[in-house]
Amino acid sequence: MPGHDIPSQAWTWDKPFQLECGGTLPSLRIAFETWGKLDSRGENAVVVLHALSGSSHAFSSDWSSQGGWWEGLIGDGSPLDPRKHFIICSNLLGGCYGTTGPSSMDPGTGAPYAANFPQVTTGDMIEAQRLLLQSLGVQRGLTLIGGSLGGMLALQWATRHPAEVRNSIALVAPGRSGPQAIALRSVQREAILSDPDWNTGDCYTGRFPARGLALARKIGMITYRSADEFEERFKREQRDPRPHFLEGQFEVQSYLDHQGRKFSDRFDPNSYLYFSRAMDLYDLSKDHASLQDAFGALEARVLLLAVNSDFLVRPVEMLEAHEALLNAGKRSRFELLRSVHGHDAFLIELPQIREHLSRFLPDE
Repeated sequence: MPGHDIPSQAWTWDKPFQLECGGTLPSLRIAFETWGKLDSRGENAVVVLHALSGSSHAFSSDWSSQGGWWEGLIGDGSPLDPRKHFIICSNLLGGCYGTTGPSSMDPGTGAPYAANFPQVTTGDMIEAQRLLLQSLGVQRGLTLIGGSLGGMLALQWATRHPAEVRNSIALVAPGRSGPQAIALRSVQREAILSDPDWNTGDCYTGRFPARGLALARKIGMITYRSADEFEERFKREQRDPRPHFLEGQFEVQSYLDHQGRKFSDRFDPNSYLYFSRAMDLYDLSKDHASLQDAFGALEARVLLLAVNSDFLVRPVEMLEAHEALLNAGKRSRFELLRSVHGHDAFLIELPQIREHLSRFLPDE
């Protein structure tokens, strides 16, 4: 079954956890990893927030020497230095790498929740993280950093709990999900749902929607990268030059096939569905007169990092959030990464990111 516990610490909450869309989880389990130590004031914490397909393993650690999904962003001399900071990354609520999610056992049935797991929101993910931090002695002075879904959480946390957050750093994340991103994610979900082996979510024994999940990932990869990168890497080179569509294959198709197979070997299709939908529902302006109004109570310094070639979250969408922050009288900095890698540049362009972090966090 793809999606599994990875080497990490685990924290449990043995009380009911109320969800924003209705429903209650009887308890929580959160997988997490840490780097560095908490200072005597409990105010040197950096919370790393992962994207849709991520886990708690952002960097190599005492728990696992294998490189993490943001390997190279922290370290000696980095603006995020374990010698100075207490860095925490956990698997988000609804995930499949050790945190309570659709693959967890429903105590009412003795079987995995599957599609009966209640819909979680970005707000729910934040509240679960806050409980974990409180158990670790961390409550304020936070620096939050994340890309894509993680960037959404960094902005929403600073908006929802302003007294807790000192710095909010959001990469390739808007103030609200736009219609194009919602449309693209809806088609990815449809790819999973249309696979008969999804079996209304009951895919933890026997049947598994590998083809549907792989197709969702292939669609996702097209949105995560850029046309210029595909041209640069693949051009019109062919793996199989035969003309019939059942036989011939371009190199870019082979790349997508590889990405789809690799992803379906490691991820839970139900977590994909729940995270994707949570991203669609994300809207900081909900219940406010405007996005500017939503930022009214925010106290944090904000850094927004967009990518010039990002097709999924266009720089103009992040500029909307930046301008709303400035109009609300907040301290916001907008920077544009130059990259051929599109949305995924937040995982790739580490020298640029570290440079911007160094300027934003000079005394941290």
